[in-house]
Amino acid sequence: MKKSTLAMLCLLMIIISTVSCLAGCKNREEVLSNEQSYETKEMVAMRDNIVKCINSKDKNGLRKLFSKSAQVEIESIDNKIDELINLCGDDKIIYVHSDTPGSSGSTTIQPLSITGEFIFKLSNGKQYVGWISFCDKDNENKENVGLKTIEICNGSKEELPKDFIWDGISSGKPGIFIHYID
Repeated sequence: MKKSTLAMLCLLMIIISTVSCLAGCKNREEVLSNEQSYETKEMVAMRDNIVKCINSKDKNGLRKLFSKSAQVEIESIDNKIDELINLCGDDKIIYVHSDTPGSSGSTTIQPLSITGEFIFKLSNGKQYVGWISFCDKDNENKENVGLKTIEICNGSKEELPKDFIWDGISSGKPGIFIHYID
């Protein structure tokens, strides 16, 4: 009787362990896919907010997208915002495309910083290329959450010089960096 009870108890433990492992564990690909999906969603939302502010010439709205720490660190932020908004002139951004963003951190490891390249087309047909970098999550330093860097060139990828360097993104410094192609 004791042996059969012990055997049943062992079998029950094996079944419970197997079921919990199968039901509760996500494989690595699922986790990475979910994180990439999250990052893409957040990148599109940030990019769309930036475009909305530029198209409506909403300087205050654009300023609010930047993290509190970036607002303090960026020299002459209001002048840089004016320059960015005036870059398009009277033309509107009518099309935007982003490549798959990259990140440091994850949805569970903070801070989570997301960086991605984008291309937008103006109503006059001209294309601009640029980069966006922002901190999405940082529970320990909430003042770091928000946009850190916008770097843009008034031309397409194909128009960039061969030795062109994105100095804002590569430096990691917060700011608005605008490059003009002659």
